[in-house]
Amino acid sequence: MPLKPKKLMLLAIDASPEDRMQQWMDAGDLPNLARLRAKGAQGAIESTADYMAGTPWPSFFTGTYPSEHGWMFYLVWRPDLMKFLRASPEWQPVEPFYRNFPQDGPRVIAVDVPITYGPKPFNGVELTGWGTHDKIGAPGAYPLGLIERIKREIGPMPIPDEFAGAQSARALLKLRDELIAAADWHSRACRLLMKENAWDLLLLAFGSVHRIGHKAWNRYGATGELSEQEGKALDDAMRQVAIATDKALGEIIDAAGEEVNVIAFSLHGMTENYSVYPMISRMLDRITRDEKRDDPETVAKSPFARLRESLPLELRSRIKAKLPFAVQDAMTMFWRTDARDWSKTKAFALAGDLEGLIHVNLKGRERDGIVEPGAEYDALLGKIRAGFESFVDIETGEPLVRDITRGSEIWPEGVQRRVLPDLVMRTTVRSARQIRGFRSEQYGTVYNHDYGGYVDGRPGHHIGDGWFVAAGPDIPGRGALPKIHEFDLLATVHTLVGQQMRPEMRGTPVPGLVPNDPAVED
Repeated sequence: MPLKPKKLMLLAIDASPEDRMQQWMDAGDLPNLARLRAKGAQGAIESTADYMAGTPWPSFFTGTYPSEHGWMFYLVWRPDLMKFLRASPEWQPVEPFYRNFPQDGPRVIAVDVPITYGPKPFNGVELTGWGTHDKIGAPGAYPLGLIERIKREIGPMPIPDEFAGAQSARALLKLRDELIAAADWHSRACRLLMKENAWDLLLLAFGSVHRIGHKAWNRYGATGELSEQEGKALDDAMRQVAIATDKALGEIIDAAGEEVNVIAFSLHGMTENYSVYPMISRMLDRITRDEKRDDPETVAKSPFARLRESLPLELRSRIKAKLPFAVQDAMTMFWRTDARDWSKTKAFALAGDLEGLIHVNLKGRERDGIVEPGAEYDALLGKIRAGFESFVDIETGEPLVRDITRGSEIWPEGVQRRVLPDLVMRTTVRSARQIRGFRSEQYGTVYNHDYGGYVDGRPGHHIGDGWFVAAGPDIPGRGALPKIHEFDLLATVHTLVGQQMRPEMRGTPVPGLVPNDPAVED
């Protein structure tokens, strides 16, 4: 008779950089991850973040491509309304796999899985939107009353909303301490839930390393002059948060006992920020209008902008965080975009913060579309591609474009249920703070108004490289395994908990991460 599957822990250290994590394991800074690595298997993860940084989590937990699940960024373009709206489960559903397990299937504890809507009744307990970096709604919990219980016994989650701008060294070191406390909060909350609830699958995503990677990848995201002590502390901030996260991870594993399979992982990674996102719309407008002109190197701010910037960033951010989400989103789009005359707009950049997601104002798709499908559409895409490829760094001559691809061609095997950007442009990976601007012989010069710093005060940003380490009684692999896809990780999870994947899900169980004879109890 087949054996019942053993418990499985999926412990994500979200958006953590593989190179630094491996270095810190080797140095003895992350002993719990190093122990898993020594006992079991390790490898790299490929994900949809290679092309769209905001997509790996919904791709993983639905087992589908972005063209199928539709999630690219928390502000979604609605062609029927000609506006960006915060995603809603009513018209942009993304349901994590574990909520669809049968009532007699695996019992689940899920904590802070990124990009999930508030929980609904299912065979388990769940906390959402507490310690995630990506919060798409207010904190939620199932069953009812769990939020109040956690607040009473563990305390409020200390991870703050991200401040969209450069911060002082003092503020960043305060953030470091808050993120260290957040890792401990996750440990205590998980151990409480494990103690009080029977479970077969535990899925937790630590958000602390993700946030510190964005805000303190290096010392150069801080404002003002740094003392030697502040500089050294900022250089070490990410390692300190990773150490606290490893400690929390070890406490959770120890609380589970011996006969447990454990996979620690990150679906995508982090590197120095190379985003030139604010420049993309200015380039695109020149290309579609056949304009050649040079930007001024500095831009005179409006009285409204000067008034806004006269308030401390922390104060502005805290006030904004207390406003309804609809008001927050309207403010975000006000500062990120210009008012558009859709009767003259052939193409525009979708909301985002890294890639160039280029969308055509297409007749029959957009309510106010002006570009005819077919020959006119194809010609416009060719013109936009050639236009972006004509821009080079004004100082080094390096090209702006790493590659530019039609959205429909990135994942050709995906079913085209959702509208992808018409073009996806990936820019050259190099330090954004050293990019003064780009020049095109045909379209002129576009200057980087964040020169010397980083977009949104983020010295770190995403790359597609993820990683995993795994060990346990049902995980036979040892040492380095070939690179896997995030879909294969999902298939592996289903095998380890004895469940069939839903028909729309992709992926194959990874040899070395599942038993050689993966028989499970029906």
